[in-house]
Amino acid sequence: MTAHLSSQARSITARALLIVAVVSCQVIPPTVPTASAKEWQLVKINGRDYISDQNVRDFYRFDNLVKSGDERLFKHRTLVMRWKTGSQAVHINNILFNLSYPIAERGGKALISTIDLAKLVDPVLRPSYIKKPIRFNTVVIDAGHGAHDSGAKGIYGYEKNYNLDMSLRLKAALEKRGFKTRMTRTTDTFLSLSQRVAFANRVDNAIFISIHFNSSGSRRAAGIETYALAPQSTSSTNGGSSWSSFLNGNVHDAENIALATSVHAHVIHELKSTDRGIKRARFNVLRGINKPAILFEGGFVTNSTEAKRIKSEAYRDKLADTIANAVVKFQRAVGK
Repeated sequence: MTAHLSSQARSITARALLIVAVVSCQVIPPTVPTASAKEWQLVKINGRDYISDQNVRDFYRFDNLVKSGDERLFKHRTLVMRWKTGSQAVHINNILFNLSYPIAERGGKALISTIDLAKLVDPVLRPSYIKKPIRFNTVVIDAGHGAHDSGAKGIYGYEKNYNLDMSLRLKAALEKRGFKTRMTRTTDTFLSLSQRVAFANRVDNAIFISIHFNSSGSRRAAGIETYALAPQSTSSTNGGSSWSSFLNGNVHDAENIALATSVHAHVIHELKSTDRGIKRARFNVLRGINKPAILFEGGFVTNSTEAKRIKSEAYRDKLADTIANAVVKFQRAVGK
């Protein structure tokens, strides 16, 4: 991957800060004169291309790069990114992202794979530089499960019912903000995953959000997860079949991660929930979608504390409002 940046592109944009930090500020000027654009300097490791920590620091014009053992801290006055060699996690303003490949180490440098840089870091830091503007006025809301497919059995009820109730609340919140909405189901009915995908693909000028709540055999499991489709030739965050890495990605890889970032960061910030990270997956409901799409897990119905929150209408209202606000911010960030 070879790329060049203009002086404008070298700034971390206000749109990126809206999405990652959930703050609003002016475009931040480069801290160093940008006399000439620098190319990415590729490092080959086991047949895969990587970019060094210093190259990332220079390209995005972070004010400082702090190296401490196997940890790297990229500092800007309103944005901080943390890496650790050997880890597949990266934190941007304390929001957890899961990489496709671990951070590598060569000659005292920490290196990130170009696929993670292109498909995750860059869309998060610079959503306004996504290849084409995303213009949408409609949100397709998918209430997971339904009818005999009850989803997780929680302490206070079945996931399918929470999914539908949350989706209806999200519909109202989005329409209040001027969006059109389409729902894959509005009652306790069953739709196959392929039916959900086909429904969504018939809707123009739209994005797709699938609403779910989580479960675990461990009653201690808690927190928010948000999924975007795994890029081509990468595995899912939670593992999967060995052949899954050969499956295709999606032409909306960058948009998917930008949408996931906006929704996830806003929910973690506003609801003070445990952050289980933005993850990659090859869920059937995401694989065939022809528009920016995410699957959102709003907490664990099998955890006593979270189940009590999820049972609360006030919590579900706040969750719906927060997701709707995140969609507004996403639209502003990528629409130009």
